[in-house]
Amino acid sequence: MADALKMLFNIVFGAKPAPRRINAPPRGVRMRRVRARNAQPVSARLANTNGAITSGDDALAYRAGEHYIVHYADGGEAPVARKIFERTYVRRSDGLYEKRTDIVFRYFTLPHAVIVNTLEGAKRANPGDWIMQGVLGEIYPIPAREADRKYEAA
Repeated sequence: MADALKMLFNIVFGAKPAPRRINAPPRGVRMRRVRARNAQPVSARLANTNGAITSGDDALAYRAGEHYIVHYADGGEAPVARKIFERTYVRRSDGLYEKRTDIVFRYFTLPHAVIVNTLEGAKRANPGDWIMQGVLGEIYPIPAREADRKYEAA
């Protein structure tokens, strides 16, 4: 029944186009500079098998020896490429990690949804989400509310 209603809606109002995919910041987009706030420490381990982590509707892939699996205080987890993790996190004396606050990141926002091709797979960015550009030029989306909590103007 739901499929029939969706089909009828699309016939009457027109199908909504799929969000476009991006691999890099679009030309002319305004880049802003931020740095990490003193954030909650995280636990992390180097992946010893290949796999994927489900985040919302997205499945983010990780590879043994190439990604760290980061576990956040709120219970969430995410794969982070080894080269990126080792440049942006520092190990504390208690064995946990914290994000370095001396690194400047850049980000942009868009007024429409896009699919961002991240190093770990495709991830949706909604209008107003921050699309961060990391230390190796990679891009990845962060919901605006979460980004405001984690980053401050540089």
